[in-house]
Amino acid sequence: MTLFEEYAQASHGLLYVATEKDGQPSLRMMGFGMDPENPNHWYLLSKADSNKMADLKENDRVAIETLMNENGARIESNRATLKPSDKVWGDVKDFFTNPVFHKNHPEPEREVLLELTIRSARLSSFAGSEVMTFEA
Repeated sequence: MTLFEEYAQASHGLLYVATEKDGQPSLRMMGFGMDPENPNHWYLLSKADSNKMADLKENDRVAIETLMNENGARIESNRATLKPSDKVWGDVKDFFTNPVFHKNHPEPEREVLLELTIRSARLSSFAGSEVMTFEA
């Protein structure tokens, strides 16, 4: 397991996603599932009629930060995009391991599956930080 995957796992599948529409920033907490074959691709769900989806239609560039653990470990990035995925829920359902996620999304197949692609990220903790860059 890579250091990036360890930091992602430390967040228990939760992150903050910042969007922007018409100069107005919005911040939301969301659950995610990480693709084990492509660790910089994470999947999220949203209701089709949400404000978040309206924001993303105008601007799919987002900033993210995972929840930090007791050592301050977190992933931060402002080089990421969040777009509707070509995959379907059945393709990614096993990536979601946080049981609270499933309680909050009882009918995930009725929501929009989003794909977060992280181009680069900073792995930060109380001990320091390291920048990771992923191929396009």
